[in-house]
Amino acid sequence: EKILAYNKVKFFKSNLQGKCDSLSYNFSDSIIEMFNHPVVWLDEFQITADSLHFLVNQGKITHMILKSNPMILNKEDSLDYNQIKGKEMTAYFKKNQIQRMDIIGNGQSIFVLTDETSNEKIGLNYTECTNLTLYFKNNKIDMVNYKITPKSITTPYSNVEEKNRYLKGFKYRGVEQPKTKKDIFIQ
Repeated sequence: EKILAYNKVKFFKSNLQGKCDSLSYNFSDSIIEMFNHPVVWLDEFQITADSLHFLVNQGKITHMILKSNPMILNKEDSLDYNQIKGKEMTAYFKKNQIQRMDIIGNGQSIFVLTDETSNEKIGLNYTECTNLTLYFKNNKIDMVNYKITPKSITTPYSNVEEKNRYLKGFKYRGVEQPKTKKDIFIQ
């Protein structure tokens, strides 16, 4: 048995919101699939891919599989975003909170570097690494583990060029995010 929802699907939960054109839920394997420009906001992260699959067990998310063109980003401020992309991504959850995310193939990241004492931006770090793993703590990225030696370039913030601020395929969709339950009913 399956539930299908289509034409402008939105959902809202306090720490998880989503939007896509169509969605299916398969009762036999407890998989939720989101199609056609899906986007999920998980706490401070925006997650996109050509299709997103959630594996659910007893009402709790256990895995999220991002297929084709996956990207995760979070907004630092009105100008800069931390960004990670790859060929495939799989996120692992515990008690509906993300614990780890594996990026397999063509891993790329951009992180804004800030001075710990002044909190001022000091640089932008671009890294390429085939495979990497993100570890999360309290819904924030705690550690990044690069599986093989990464190729990394850090540019002092004053020298950052506009074209180097974003990974290919970057699109911030924050304006689409449902902020309240009522927002899922607004076109």
